Amino acid sequence: MSEKQDRWSSHKKAEVVLRLLRGESIDTVSREYSVTVETLTRWRDDFIEAGIAGLKGKTLESVRISALEKKVGQQAMELELHEKKAKFIGTRNGRSFK
Repeated sequence: MSEKQDRWSSHKKAEVVLRLLRGESIDTVSREYSVTVETLTRWRDDFIEAGIAGLKGKTLESVRISALEKKVGQQAMELELHEKKAKFIGTRNGRSFK
């Protein structure tokens, strides 16, 4: 089955991922199904994340949204710190920043 020609059902992806989780070589599975190692790695990671989310009673989407919200908050805090640093440096050098 070629990755570019056919759409993969979630059931078929799960079968392939389970083979990887049982210890089969990712290179072997990649060649057998004509799917890149990168794609197989993404499927495996998504499968595991969804499983963890399911055990927590959450959806994978809600877990990803929470992670993105956390990242946005972290970036906002870093931006604020950079702005305060620029203002501090500017006032020490006799310049005024808003």
